[in-house]
Amino acid sequence: MFVLGHVGIGTRMLFGLRERLPARWLVLGCLLPDLIDKPLFYGLLWARGHPDGLISGSRSVAHSGIFALALLALALASRRPPLWAVFAGVATHLALDIGGELVVTPAADSSIWIAIFFPAFGCRFPKAPFHSIFEHLRLTAENLYVIAGELVGGAILLRAWRLRRKAQSS
Repeated sequence: MFVLGHVGIGTRMLFGLRERLPARWLVLGCLLPDLIDKPLFYGLLWARGHPDGLISGSRSVAHSGIFALALLALALASRRPPLWAVFAGVATHLALDIGGELVVTPAADSSIWIAIFFPAFGCRFPKAPFHSIFEHLRLTAENLYVIAGELVGGAILLRAWRLRRKAQSS
């Protein structure tokens, strides 16, 4: 899933909790795993010319349960709404990525579960089924779950924007 799906659907998954969390921090959390892991993977791929032994895909450190638990521990310790919002956003991001795997079954070595339960399945992250950002974008554009997620997420965000605009003009 891309930006519209993760933000539009992710922010709506939290129902009554959404209104109590700072919106900007929630949006950041919805995008944070990809903001960390995709540049990490592509940076290493570009620098080395081949995937790294550990970071071998675009779902690694920030898609792990350890990362989510660390955010939860920070939120519990600080009791600050921005940290709760980031944690909640990351949780929805992981849930939506898991949903994608339930619809389109990946190869065993590229499963999101390898990242989420890292290092339970060994000291490695899922392998990317692509070798360039262009191949990644092409494969993603062919994925019906991603396309539907972007359309639904975009519609949710457009509706929220229209409602907010209407309320401000009244």
